[in-house]
Amino acid sequence: MLTTHKSNYIAIGILLLMTFLRPYVEIHPAIMTAVSTCLLVYVGCTFSTKICSMTGDKQKEGIETMKQKDAWIFPIMGSAVLFGLYLLFKFFNEKYLNILLHLYFTLIGSFSIGQLIEEKIIEKEPFKSLSEKKAFSIPKIPYLNPEGATVSLLNIVTFSLGLIVGVIYFLKKNWILNNILGMAFSIFGIENLTLGEFKVGLILLSLLFFYDIFWVFYTPVMVSVAKKIEGPVKLMFPKLQAAIEQMRKEKGEDNEYAGKPYDPREYNMIGLGDIVIPGIYVALMLRFDIYLYKKAKKDIAKFGFSFKNMKYFLITFIFYNLGIIITLCSMYFFNHAQPALLYLVPCTLISSTFMALITKEIKTLWKFNEEKIDEEEDDEDEEEEEKEKDDNKKKVE
Repeated sequence: MLTTHKSNYIAIGILLLMTFLRPYVEIHPAIMTAVSTCLLVYVGCTFSTKICSMTGDKQKEGIETMKQKDAWIFPIMGSAVLFGLYLLFKFFNEKYLNILLHLYFTLIGSFSIGQLIEEKIIEKEPFKSLSEKKAFSIPKIPYLNPEGATVSLLNIVTFSLGLIVGVIYFLKKNWILNNILGMAFSIFGIENLTLGEFKVGLILLSLLFFYDIFWVFYTPVMVSVAKKIEGPVKLMFPKLQAAIEQMRKEKGEDNEYAGKPYDPREYNMIGLGDIVIPGIYVALMLRFDIYLYKKAKKDIAKFGFSFKNMKYFLITFIFYNLGIIITLCSMYFFNHAQPALLYLVPCTLISSTFMALITKEIKTLWKFNEEKIDEEEDDEDEEEEEKEKDDNKKKVE
C-alpha cells in the first residue's frame, strides 16, 4: 500500500537531514522552503490513502470529512479568528498571549508527532499489546468530544514522546524544533482531514483564494499576526548569514524584535495553512486516482507507484510545487509578503480540472464523493450477481 511505501520514509529522512544540517551548512531558504513543502505534501497525501481501505463510519476512525456548509463557513471563521488575534495583539500584553498560543499549538504539534509514531508501530509487538490495554476513558463532551474516547497505554507512550519535543521547544523556542512540530502537524493534517468530494474542494479553495488576497494585500492584519505570533504555526528557514549580517548593519541591533526569541526578518516563513489546505486537495486527487483504478476492477494491493495510474495526483502535485516556486519568486522580486494561495489555488484547481477535461472524466470528477464509494461498490456487486444469475438461467434453458 502507498502508506507504507519506502519513498515516504526517504522523504521524511530528507526533511530531517536538511533541517538538522542547516546550522552547519548554508542552504538557501528558498530551496529549503520549496523542497520541504513538496515533501510534506507528498508524505501527507500518500499517508491519506489509508482512507481507501477503511470501511464503516470514517468519522469514528479518526478521519474528519469537510462538508459543503463547512467549506462556505471556513473563510468566515478564519477571518474572525485572524482579526481577533490582530486585536488581541494590539490591545493586550503580547508576551502573555504568546505564552497561551505557544502552549496550545505546542500541544497540538506534540499530539501530531505521537499519532504519526503510533500509526507506524501499532501493528508490531509489543506495541500492539499496549494499544489493547486501556488506561482511562474520556467522557462524552458535547461538540468537543461527542462520542467519548478510550485512551490506551500506547496513546500515553507515543504522546509522551511527542511531548518531550514540545516541552523542549516551549522552553528553548528553537526554529528546528518549531519545524519538526510544524512538519508533524502538516503531515497529520493532510492525512486525517479529507474534503470528501471535488465540489467541497472547489468551494473551499476558491473562497480562500480571495480570503488570502484580501488579508495580505488590503490589510496589515495577516502579516502583522504572522510576525507576532510565536509557536509552531509556520515553518521557518534561516536566511543566508551574509544577508542576516547586512540586514543587522542597516537596521541596527535596536529594533522592535530585540529581546524576543527570534527576529522574523531573519527567516523565510510559510504558514502551515499554505501547506495543509492545498495539500488536502492534492490528497483528494490521489484518492480519486485510486477510485478510478478500483472502478476498473483492478486489485488495489497492486496499485503501486506507477505513474500511469496517478495522472490526477501527478499533475496537481507538480502544479502545486510550481505554485510554491512562483510564490517564492514573487517574494523575491516584489520584496513583500505574498498570499501563497493566490498562486497555489489556480495551479491546483486548473491543473486537475484540465486533466479531467482532456480525459473526458469531468462528470466523474464532479460527482466524486468518497462517502458514497461503498454504496456504489455494493450496487455494482449486486448488478454483477444479477447478471451472473441471468447468465446461469440462460445456460440452463
